Amino acid sequence: MSTGKSTLTLGQASTPRVVDPRLQVGDPAPWFTCASNVNPTFDFSTTAGRYLVLSFFGSAANPVGKGLIETFIAAQDVFADPEFYFFGVSVDAADRNLAGLTQVRPGIDIFWDAERKVAARYQFALADTPVQALQPVTFLLDTALRVIGIFATQDGRVQAESVLQVLKRLPKLGAPRPGQMQAPVLLLPNVFERDLCQRMIEGYRNGNPAESGFMVERDGKTVQQHDHRHKRRSDWNINDRTLIEAAQERIRRRLVPEIKKAFAFDVTRMERHIVASYDQSGGYFRPHRDNTTKGTAHRRFAVTINLNAEEYVGGDLMFPEFGRATYRAPTGGAVVFSCSLLHEALPILRGQRFAYLPFLYDEAAAAIRQANNPHLGDGVQVYQMATPRPALAPQDKPRGDKPRGKPQGKQGRRPPGKTGGGKAGGKSGRPQPGNRGR
Repeated sequence: MSTGKSTLTLGQASTPRVVDPRLQVGDPAPWFTCASNVNPTFDFSTTAGRYLVLSFFGSAANPVGKGLIETFIAAQDVFADPEFYFFGVSVDAADRNLAGLTQVRPGIDIFWDAERKVAARYQFALADTPVQALQPVTFLLDTALRVIGIFATQDGRVQAESVLQVLKRLPKLGAPRPGQMQAPVLLLPNVFERDLCQRMIEGYRNGNPAESGFMVERDGKTVQQHDHRHKRRSDWNINDRTLIEAAQERIRRRLVPEIKKAFAFDVTRMERHIVASYDQSGGYFRPHRDNTTKGTAHRRFAVTINLNAEEYVGGDLMFPEFGRATYRAPTGGAVVFSCSLLHEALPILRGQRFAYLPFLYDEAAAAIRQANNPHLGDGVQVYQMATPRPALAPQDKPRGDKPRGKPQGKQGRRPPGKTGGGKAGGKSGRPQPGNRGR
């Protein structure tokens, strides 16, 4: 549990800060419904489950856009593979009259976005941007519709070839296979960039880490306890405001939407900003749950973001109630799970593991947290909800806290046929987006 460090809300950016609205690697791609060459109301969210190329070529009248779309169409054999799918986005109404774009091909569809609603959501084109001034851009998305690559070379053919080269290197998804018992956890890559991970590790090394305890109930009070039989870990409380805000913005952009999608839960608050370290001298945390005391009952989701996943042996997460499988997100990736789940950090066998470990909750849980103040023991500071809550600023400051100093990135569906009784487009049995022929 936090020992009184500031809690941050996950609201919109405050006035002094300007948050870049453009998509970045790790962000979820916006969903939309748009007319296409095969469906007047194509629901983009139904296309998940394969690697997607979403290319805003803009207009075939634009030389860059023309080279871009022509190169992708020429590579249609690549998209005949059910692991890939290509979507081009045109904002030029005249493109709907081009046979080369209206033709139905396996694995390739074109969105007609003359009103530029989709283009606006992806920060590609404003309503008054001239067609010839458009700068085509291509997004590569993973199976969960999250951005894993952005390509904006000012030569359309080079841009397309760059994407096609990356597609060759992506891990194979493989054929459908039977599921196995696993913990109900969310594992997401590309939440933090490697540079941010390194800044956090350097902060730990240059900071003042201290041995980390755990919360227990004693005589009706939540108190902190240290016992090396149960836990050995050192934590650094992040005191760099820019580092805190960088972490929070990525949580808001990249984790909060996925938690909403996976668990139907609206995250609004975070507890604590720490970098934790487990090392081979005895780093571990025995099986425990994160919400078993009055002082921790408000916690809803635990987050583990690995900062150096390739640099240690051992140290993985395990959820004993769901078998012996272990979980390790890649560097910058997160494992998100309910605080009610029994879990442990296995002992480090070699090296040193660094991780960023916040808790997430909502407004109802914040009220519970404040109501449980009478149950907090000595050394555990009480919690005070701040109202109104300024966005992206320290919130719910515990009483007696001193102000801080100035801070220094398929399951296929049945291939539908064309309306009117024509032949189905594409190879027989090829998985297609579910609404392709509706």
